[in-house]
Amino acid sequence: MNLAGCTIPHSISSSSYSFKHERDALLEFKAGVNDTSSCLASWSGEKCCNWAGIRCNNQTGHVVKLNLQNTYVDYSFDDWIYHSLVGKISPSLIFLSDLKHLDLSFNNFNGSKFPEFIGAFRNLKYLNLSYTYLSGTIPPQLGNLSRLMYLDIKNYVEYEYLHNQFSTVYMLNTDTWWLPNLRNLKHMEMSGVDFKDSNDWVETLNKLSSLEVLVLSENNLTHIPQSIPFVNFTSLRVLHIYYQNFNTTIPNWVGNLTSLNKLALNYNSLVGMVPPLHSLTKLTDLSLCGNNIEGDIRELLLGKLSNYTLGNLEYLDLSSTNLSGTLTGWITDMTSVTHLDLSYNNLSDTIPIDIGNLTNLVYLDLGSNSLTGLLSETHLISLLKLKTLYLEYNNITILVDSDWTPSFQLNSIDLSSCKLGPKFPSWLRRQVEIQSLYLTDIGIDGSIPDWFWSLSSLSSLHLSTNLLRGKLPASLVHMTKLMYMDLSNNRLEGKIPFLPTSLMMLDLSNNSLSGQLRKNHKSPYKNKSIVSNNNTVEIVELFPCGLPNLYDLDLSSNNLSGHLPPCWSNISSVVNLANNRLSGVVPSSLSCSVTLRVLQLANNSLTGEFPIDLQFCNGLQLLDLGENNFQGTIPDWVGESFQQLQILRLRSNLFSGNIPTKLTQLNNLLFLDLSNNYLTGPLPRGLNNFTSMSQLFSLTNYYYDTIVIVITKGLILEYDSQDFLFLKSMDLSNNNITGEIPKEIVVLAGLFNLNLSHNQLIGNIPLEIGNMTSLESLDFHKNNLSGTIPQSISTLYSLAVLNFSYNNLSGSIPNGHQLQTLNDLSIYSGNPYLCGPPLETSCDSSVRLSQSDGNNNSNSKITDDRDKWLYLFIEFGFVAGFLLVFFILLFKVKWRYTYFQMVDSMLERVYVMGVIIRRQKNWVVAHYNCLWRNSSPNHRCTLQLIKSQTVS
Repeated sequence: MNLAGCTIPHSISSSSYSFKHERDALLEFKAGVNDTSSCLASWSGEKCCNWAGIRCNNQTGHVVKLNLQNTYVDYSFDDWIYHSLVGKISPSLIFLSDLKHLDLSFNNFNGSKFPEFIGAFRNLKYLNLSYTYLSGTIPPQLGNLSRLMYLDIKNYVEYEYLHNQFSTVYMLNTDTWWLPNLRNLKHMEMSGVDFKDSNDWVETLNKLSSLEVLVLSENNLTHIPQSIPFVNFTSLRVLHIYYQNFNTTIPNWVGNLTSLNKLALNYNSLVGMVPPLHSLTKLTDLSLCGNNIEGDIRELLLGKLSNYTLGNLEYLDLSSTNLSGTLTGWITDMTSVTHLDLSYNNLSDTIPIDIGNLTNLVYLDLGSNSLTGLLSETHLISLLKLKTLYLEYNNITILVDSDWTPSFQLNSIDLSSCKLGPKFPSWLRRQVEIQSLYLTDIGIDGSIPDWFWSLSSLSSLHLSTNLLRGKLPASLVHMTKLMYMDLSNNRLEGKIPFLPTSLMMLDLSNNSLSGQLRKNHKSPYKNKSIVSNNNTVEIVELFPCGLPNLYDLDLSSNNLSGHLPPCWSNISSVVNLANNRLSGVVPSSLSCSVTLRVLQLANNSLTGEFPIDLQFCNGLQLLDLGENNFQGTIPDWVGESFQQLQILRLRSNLFSGNIPTKLTQLNNLLFLDLSNNYLTGPLPRGLNNFTSMSQLFSLTNYYYDTIVIVITKGLILEYDSQDFLFLKSMDLSNNNITGEIPKEIVVLAGLFNLNLSHNQLIGNIPLEIGNMTSLESLDFHKNNLSGTIPQSISTLYSLAVLNFSYNNLSGSIPNGHQLQTLNDLSIYSGNPYLCGPPLETSCDSSVRLSQSDGNNNSNSKITDDRDKWLYLFIEFGFVAGFLLVFFILLFKVKWRYTYFQMVDSMLERVYVMGVIIRRQKNWVVAHYNCLWRNSSPNHRCTLQLIKSQTVS
């Protein structure tokens, strides 16, 4: 019988049930989401129990199960996020009152609020809303689900890459008081849910006596009690607590969880001794990695675990725990172990021969220790099940015969920095299942054999930093699984081969390769290309315009010339063309979106103004245009468009004008280098808005792997992405910046380098400069700064480089603390009125000189005052005399007539004298001309002139 919806058995009376509301509720849910992968395509018609993801009770016909988990969850992040449901969880689902199983995991609900109505599903036993991008507070109404047995609401806590955009991951939070109401709960995962720094979370969860699986990660927990009065959750089989900040020892009550099979307390800032775990006789998995346990590994395993427990362990991960000791005397007791990870510790001595007794071993990682000695075939011959072998970064010599046939088939090998060469390891020829191969810096000297390129199972290949020679094959397209290939730092030559369409990362840097990047087919994947430091000549040949959907492109440090090509739109994350011979302007075809994070064009010969199209690159985190010939002003929109910018490097260009005030809106900026330009005007106000520079420690996430050049301490330093947390620097040197140093600059306490040298700065050094506690290098030389050096500078304990030379500073040089070690006289040269150590000028003589100068200045001031009064009296006398004569002539008529007659007589005399002088001058000139025309003296010239003057 069909009751207007789901199919129900004929034995049920149609008059007793009406399920149209359930079908309508499901259709309303469908209407509220974007079904990107068509997983709801079957949701049509009347029989909703036949729809995908729907299950009904065979007896009642009600919907009891809704399972819409994203089926692409086992694929890459890009795959499953593109195939997820996108939208909101419709409250119409509340009409599914018989629902027992609800799974919407790995879909995207766009930060919508966690639905409160779920607390109304009183029959619910299974709830999975993990990785669904829900936000807000987990409603305490979930405490009404008294029948719930499985709860998984883990969530992301970082930024993720969504649909080619950066999207903030929505953080869930909750109190824990409602959790004990879930008295039937057996499985709980709440990773990424903020517990609001709850201090009683252990006591709360201890009330769940039925709990068997507890997984908590990144919950912002800082407190874990060392003991509890009574351990109630003794049913726990799995306890996984990751990435908290406890900063204490492992609590004693963990040793009382006698039902535990799996214990993982990774990366919780746990320190010190491990409590006895002898009672954990059922323990098969133990992971304490990423804590600072220290001590001897033998004492830990033999002293804290029973022999029975050690023999039953199948999974042991003690990586990155700062343990020391050797592998001898305990490793043979682990006869059941399949996964053994002791990497990143301080283990020493040799690998014992009896490691071969661990016949169940599948995964072995002893990398990044201080192990020495030989590893021979005898160590490995019995490890028939071995799939992963990591021995990297030890001082181990691997000694096997050239015709050795391993007894295992490995999936992953990392022997980097071990001694394996000089011949290429021929035993790899029989490792036909190998997927990941790391043989970096193992001393291979020679060519790569032809048979190697037939290992078609390879997905990750790393042979960098060897002495590999010869040519690469003409084509690698048959290696259809190859995604990462690093052959950098070798001596390979010839043409770059045709590349497989699966390739995502390619590094051929520091070889002697040439030609162009080529693919036979259009790649459906995002690709990363790195081809730096080769002998390529023309960027037009090499730039992979035909390679679509590039993720990263690094062609830095080549001999590339020519103009930038118009192939930018296919590159979504990183563009690095630094250290080449590129010229011309940045093309207007540079069309980027928020996905472009890194643009490095430094050390070329590019021209033009600041590229205007960059204003649309809102996702930029690193912009390096240094060492080019860019000119014009730095536009205001830089401070508005680049809100994600962390590194801005424009040094050694031709930029002019003021530093825009809006630049201080870049709150995330860590590194600013505008040196060696023609910038003018004052330093912008609001430097304290560089909030990331003011923080001593930065929690900024970096999404790029690149190198940034920093000039500090008189050195040219290279910083990679791992060092960016320490890259806080401001260099504005070698410009024409004027005005005073803004006082708010002292707020930038995170700066390790501040360089304002070679400018026209005036005024005093800010008194609170000692607040910049991270400074290692401070350079103010060649300015016009005056006043004293603040005493607070002596509190800069990290200061290694200091330069105040060639200013107008005066007074005593501060002493004490770190300044005592900076005794170079050149630090203070060019400031004649500075005194005290390390200068030879004592402050007493400096004071006398200053006093003498002061007396001279005082005498000069007195003289100047006297001169001012003298000039004032003279001007007053002149004005008074003039006014006296004026009034006398105004009121005395006779005197006025006499005065003007006298003036007229004087003027006539002056006029007559002028006429006579002029005539005499004319006569002399005429006489000279007459004589000159007749070539000899003649008295007739004189008589003639006398007659003419008389007539006149």
